[in-house]
Amino acid sequence: MTALLEVRGLSAHYGVIHALQGVDLDVGGEQVVALFGRNGVGKTTLVSAVMGMLRPTSGSVRFDGRELAGAPPHVIARAGIGLVPQGRRVFAALTVEENLGIAARAAAGDRAWTRERVYDLLPRLADRRRNRGHQLSGGEQQMLAIGRALLGNPRLLLLDEPSDGLAPRIVDDIVEVLAELRAEGIPALLVEQNLGMALRLADVVAIMTKGQIVYRATAAEFRADPETARTLLGVA
Repeated sequence: MTALLEVRGLSAHYGVIHALQGVDLDVGGEQVVALFGRNGVGKTTLVSAVMGMLRPTSGSVRFDGRELAGAPPHVIARAGIGLVPQGRRVFAALTVEENLGIAARAAAGDRAWTRERVYDLLPRLADRRRNRGHQLSGGEQQMLAIGRALLGNPRLLLLDEPSDGLAPRIVDDIVEVLAELRAEGIPALLVEQNLGMALRLADVVAIMTKGQIVYRATAAEFRADPETARTLLGVA
């Protein structure tokens, strides 16, 4: 399978801290890749570097054959990469409708994402469209963050800890939404601490330690190898 996103030898620093150390990672055009790792190993840093929020010091980020390493975030977003950030980062003082309006970008075609199409996918947002960001529950804020990313009409989603802080029932709702997006043909890089949630969606598993990808396998191979989870992630 040809990779839609190809990361090669990607390095990045926070001051003197070498946060990414030659990362190689692919996301195929029909894949959900789950990225696991203990806290502080570089997962969010990788997302930031791919998305242009942190400038790499070396390496390549190619998206559909186009080199994007070092490009600003708005260029990367327009190229077709959408971000659902850690912590949701919705505009607390703006309504749901206003949050979505800021993100909306014109696109042609019957399958282009519009606010009404987002509301069809996420009907709770339609019910709450006049509520402000600070009036939403954590799950509703996460849905809003997903809807906002979709309005950029992405061809790839980066999702950073979408289950963080959510009740199990709400996590199930998030999984259903992401499964529907996968069925729509939108691949994803899914950064998660919740292995059970991520493995319900993932085709491929990658694990980071100390700023490097040290393990990559199909989700089925990972499930059949519990020793890897124990050794690299510290879970039973």
